[in-house]
Amino acid sequence: VTLRELQALPILMLDRKSTTSEFLHNMFQKHQLDLVPEIELSSNDLLIDLARIGLGIAFVPDFCLPAGEKELYALTLTEALPPRQLVVVHNETMPISQASREFIELLENGSKTPEAPAPEMKD
Repeated sequence: VTLRELQALPILMLDRKSTTSEFLHNMFQKHQLDLVPEIELSSNDLLIDLARIGLGIAFVPDFCLPAGEKELYALTLTEALPPRQLVVVHNETMPISQASREFIELLENGSKTPEAPAPEMKD
């Protein structure tokens, strides 16, 4: 599926204030296309529910899909998506909770795959 073909379909996505929305709008603009979603929401779960009942194509991260999902599937785009990074930022002068420490450790160790490099840590 090309971005131009997607442009003609009902698109469901996060609201314009989200970084995902900004990322997608920029991607379409780089190909001289305008992205005009049918619906903008603030929840990936709602986007998935609306796509499941056939209201459109939802732009959601693949990790948001429930395991074993049978009704929904990912579309393959002809244009390559630019890579994205997850960055965790914290203030070194402020104490970090144990839960935060474990979350950061999980991000550092749990996402080392060829498709998703480990997140960059910045203070």
